[in-house]
Amino acid sequence: MKMTRVPFKKTPFDIDRARSHIDVQNKKYMGFYNNGDASGVADLHVDKAMVMPPHTGLIRGKEAIKQAISDEISAGATDLVFTTLDMYGNEDYVTEIGRFSLNIKDNGKIIINDSGKYIVIWKQVSKNNWLMKADIWNSDLPIKK
Repeated sequence: MKMTRVPFKKTPFDIDRARSHIDVQNKKYMGFYNNGDASGVADLHVDKAMVMPPHTGLIRGKEAIKQAISDEISAGATDLVFTTLDMYGNEDYVTEIGRFSLNIKDNGKIIINDSGKYIVIWKQVSKNNWLMKADIWNSDLPIKK
């Protein structure tokens, strides 16, 4: 009996499916952030994630990210909204380019209304489970002199 080899066919990467999962992660991030849950935000990152906020040094790892987010929230940051503009990648990593807006409040009053742009590199850590590997953003507000 002759055996026939059947070639392995890899399923093509579906960026739309990845985007739908990443959109869910972004909604979780906004919910955690706007409800003051720095731990929830940190858990959306891989263990050795890198975050690069403006005007400060590189932040590495979940614990440091948790502390940085906690500091932002304590300073009055809230009302965070992400808007994805573009997304591309493969089954391992996806790059997201987008815009954000947020408010800084003091006693419930908006003292800064900020907006800007960001790039996030997402890593698929298990089937349809994407976590943030790297995140960089900056504000559209002019630097105060």
